[in-house]
Amino acid sequence: MSNKAVLKSKEAGEMLCGNKQEIEKILPYVADRLQKALRYIAVTNFAEVANGEYEIDGRDVFVRVNTYSTEPKECKQPEAHNEYIDVQYLGAGQEVIYFAPRTEEHVVTEDHAEASDLLFFEQFDEKDCVVLHAGDFAVFFPWELHRPGCNAGGKAGQVQKVVVKVRHQA
Repeated sequence: MSNKAVLKSKEAGEMLCGNKQEIEKILPYVADRLQKALRYIAVTNFAEVANGEYEIDGRDVFVRVNTYSTEPKECKQPEAHNEYIDVQYLGAGQEVIYFAPRTEEHVVTEDHAEASDLLFFEQFDEKDCVVLHAGDFAVFFPWELHRPGCNAGGKAGQVQKVVVKVRHQA
C-alpha cells in the first residue's frame, strides 16, 4: 500500500483506502460519522483491545474487533450492507479484500438485511482488490460489494480485523 490515500474510480468502485498515519489528512473531506470512525482508528491501540463489539456513538457508529485466519477467495462470499458503511482496518496481519460496484446483475444468495444489515451474493470474479497490511484501512460504501478475509500471497494468515460500522446519513 502506498503511503498516500487512494480513491478508486467509479468503474472500480469508490473505495477509499489508506494507512492509519494518513487519517488526519482525510478527515476534512468526509462526513461527521465517518470522521468519528476514522478518528477512533487513528487514536486506538488495537493491541490493547479485546475481541468484541463496542459503541462509539450509539448504533450510528460502532466497532467490531475480531481475530481470525484468512481463507482462499473461493471460500469467501461477496457481501454488502444497506444501512452501514464499513471501515475495515487491520490491527495485525495481512489480507486481501476483493471489491466491485454493486449492480442489479449481482444475485443475493443470503439476505440477513433485516436482522444484521448483511447480504451475501453469488460468486463472481471481481477485477479489483486491495491488500491490507497492519495499519491499513479501506472504506466500503453500501453501493459496493466486498469480499474480505481472503489470503494474501496465496497462504492463510492470522489477522486482527477491526470493522467500524457507520450508519450512512440519509
